[in-house]
Amino acid sequence: MSATGERDGATNELAERYEEISLLYAIGELLGSGASVESVAVTVLRELAQTVGAPRGALMLHDATTDVLRPAALLGVASSPNTVVSARDPVLLASRAFRTGDAFVEAGGEAARRGAPTLASDGGPVLAVPIRRVSNAGGESLGVVVLAGRPGDAPFTAGDRKLVTAIASQVGTALHNARLVRATVEQEQLAREMRLAHDMQLKLLPSPRVVAPEARAAARVVPAESVGGDFYLLARLDADRTGVVIGDVSGHGYQAALVMALAMSATAIHVQAVIDPAVAVEAVRRSLEDELESTDMSLTLFYGVIDSSTGTLRYANAGHPHAFVLRGDGRADRLGAHAPPLGFGAAPIVGDATPWHDDDCLLLFTDGVPDARNRRGARLGEGPVLDAARHARADATCVGSGLALAGVDTATAVLGRIYDTVHAFVDGTPWLDDLAVVVVERLSSRAES
Repeated sequence: MSATGERDGATNELAERYEEISLLYAIGELLGSGASVESVAVTVLRELAQTVGAPRGALMLHDATTDVLRPAALLGVASSPNTVVSARDPVLLASRAFRTGDAFVEAGGEAARRGAPTLASDGGPVLAVPIRRVSNAGGESLGVVVLAGRPGDAPFTAGDRKLVTAIASQVGTALHNARLVRATVEQEQLAREMRLAHDMQLKLLPSPRVVAPEARAAARVVPAESVGGDFYLLARLDADRTGVVIGDVSGHGYQAALVMALAMSATAIHVQAVIDPAVAVEAVRRSLEDELESTDMSLTLFYGVIDSSTGTLRYANAGHPHAFVLRGDGRADRLGAHAPPLGFGAAPIVGDATPWHDDDCLLLFTDGVPDARNRRGARLGEGPVLDAARHARADATCVGSGLALAGVDTATAVLGRIYDTVHAFVDGTPWLDDLAVVVVERLSSRAES
């Protein structure tokens, strides 16, 4: 008789183990199919609850934004505000299991009602097991499984706890893998969007050829991030006049890029409508006043008009520190600012003028160029930038330099030498700010003819 009992007991235990193994295999296959945990949570909870004989349960996932445990699946109870619980609750079994990473079993009675008021309203036993991701670096709780309501208030066994822990571990691994995949997809999508934004922003900038044939220009913008706040404009106002603009929105990144697009659009409109640089810059300020105030940003802006008929460069400078005329004898005359950057008060925009000769060259750059840092944190400074421009001009006009034969104009040579100087100085150190350089020269009357 005892042998028969032992045989029957062994048979029942084997049947239970087979059922548990089948469940582990089935859920592993389900979670490994590529479906999200959220989409299969109801099936996982139902199969698990059926195996351990618990008609009520919840599979809850942690919402890191609000630090709550939110049910991805409920069994035997209706969804209500009470089924969303704080992960920091000191009493609820689900919160305790999530925080500590340990499983909790409440035998029943009033303690069970307090620990799981929704699932154990009848005072029966409760089992709460954390959904964990375990790695060499430690563990992380991602949610919790809570089961209750076994017939006759039968207690949860060590085997039940072990089975639910194994299933919860599978769920935790699936959740972690899904998050890694989601993060990878989001990073790839962000990279694509950033590349698109970068390409679109650079397409907004005009080709230097727009000022031909009376002038030659070279210009380049290099954002510190995918997009930035530096920009330039070039305009062939008429056969005698060439308009040149450079602007630098404070900061860099997306917000600076958005303000840059607005500033560039407003500047393009007013430069075409008004020849007087001071009037045009004042109009730009009025157009951007609300936007600069609401974003707490500012804009340095230089607008110059080279007039070969009068031999004059007329300009207005709102806070832009790096604007120069490179003279034929190598001097660099600074075109100083007579007003603060746009966005800093309402000081009047005052225009100015300086003589312009056939061998002069207009050089404009943003503060990202002299502020470039090397590996030791040293700053490039303005001097080496001007020296690079002078040497490039001297080489370009030197007999036998080969530049004329290669078809390289002075403006292009100056631009290239400046960027070569910056690159050599920083030696691979990431840019801290956007960089922009604009070089413009008017061709002499002989060259134009």
